[in-house]
Amino acid sequence: MTPAEIVAGAFRGLEYAGLLGFVGVVVMRQLARQPPHLGWVRPGMDGALALALLGGVATVALAPSWIGAARVAVELAALVMCLRWGPGAVPAGFAAVLLLALAGHAAGAQPVVPAILVDELHVLSAGIWGGGVLVLAVLRPPDGWRSPGGQDLLTRFGRVAMVAFAFTALTGLLRATEQVTGFSDLWQTVYGAVLVAKSVGVLAMLALAAVTWRRGVPVARTDAVMALAVMVATGLLAAFPNPPAGA
Repeated sequence: MTPAEIVAGAFRGLEYAGLLGFVGVVVMRQLARQPPHLGWVRPGMDGALALALLGGVATVALAPSWIGAARVAVELAALVMCLRWGPGAVPAGFAAVLLLALAGHAAGAQPVVPAILVDELHVLSAGIWGGGVLVLAVLRPPDGWRSPGGQDLLTRFGRVAMVAFAFTALTGLLRATEQVTGFSDLWQTVYGAVLVAKSVGVLAMLALAAVTWRRGVPVARTDAVMALAVMVATGLLAAFPNPPAGA
């Protein structure tokens, strides 16, 4: 992998983090609306959309593409709507999330439609639990995480996150089998090494989540750092025009 690909992958990772964080914000807001209403859960989505736009602009500048330019335009529209009109930002933001799959390896797979659908499910499910983890890192319950309100949110999110993680793992496995032709690719190619690093990061996040549910207090900042690392790894994987078949 060249330095230019690494830089492009890092910026793509920022774009992933922003868009998945946006999904996490939407999920947390919906969970907070369930009775009893949790009025303190009011995460803003402008920061997530701004991060996505920053990463998207840099990615397109380094690796121009029409789908990338379209995604950046939608991200800009979502951010403007968020700052000006509010509700319109949600459909625009999800449109940008869905456009991620069209810029990945799935767009070149055969058959293309099932591959893109799997990629869409992977991104959306990752946004639900991974983006949710990012949001947890910035939330502060008025009486702490051990308070009834804090525990209630963790319980609500935990139920959704477990299902979303299962979908992420399944679709991620399906995606990996399309790109990796053999087990040796995992240690003989850069693509495989990054994929392994990403998988280790996901497992570390899962372990931290287990600590959260056992103690009733989220290891939010550490988990969020791991989530960002996983998203950067995802960006690096997507930076390959075609995954190398050999070392």
